[in-house]
Amino acid sequence: MANIGLKGAYLALKNEDGSTIVDATKGLSATGVFPIDTNKNHLNLGLQTANISALSGTPTKINGNNEVVDISNPPSSPTVALTANLINPEVKQKILGRVKLSNGVWVDGERPVYSGLIIVTQSPITLEDVYYSFGMGVFTETTQNVQTNTDTAETRESDTLTFTSMGFVGFNGKNYGFARAGQDSFDKQKLFDTVFPGQTFVTASKDGTADPSLHGGQSVDVRTDGEKNAGVGK
Repeated sequence: MANIGLKGAYLALKNEDGSTIVDATKGLSATGVFPIDTNKNHLNLGLQTANISALSGTPTKINGNNEVVDISNPPSSPTVALTANLINPEVKQKILGRVKLSNGVWVDGERPVYSGLIIVTQSPITLEDVYYSFGMGVFTETTQNVQTNTDTAETRESDTLTFTSMGFVGFNGKNYGFARAGQDSFDKQKLFDTVFPGQTFVTASKDGTADPSLHGGQSVDVRTDGEKNAGVGK
């Protein structure tokens, strides 16, 4: 689907059964969900790209009697290459499966750590939110390219992570899900409950995605008057 921009992403640590770890210490937050926002107080500086690959498998032609008689269509095996200006350093270590020692040093854990991921963009015409959702997978980081500053320039390095998706019970065993805010029967709470079972970030009484503190280094209220009156984001 054609999209415009990258509005953000939401992460959660998962138990092996796919449920969300709803704990600020064992998981990523007290609600279970952590937004990669642009609030410097949250130690985030937002995303640059979310490059989703292999949404479909590679078809293989089946030949017989000198003809193509069928096509094998294997399942998808999506990966997401995330590039961020900055992801909260502690959250980043957690989703990479690293463990903090008593001296504060993070080291690789003994077992893979599972995460869930939602990427949010927009439809070109209606500008309604579009969601690419991955209920279960593993984050990895393969390189860290540290470079010197010069006398005339500051050299920044981005956070570059790869998310490898796997089958998820909430998607009938498939690797990813797609949703559009304007489609019939869409419900944001149900989407978050599906991708992040047990989460309390988006509920019937609170929409964490509308929290004004997710934007910029200061708390700027970006809600409409109607949203303010309805208590959205509070």
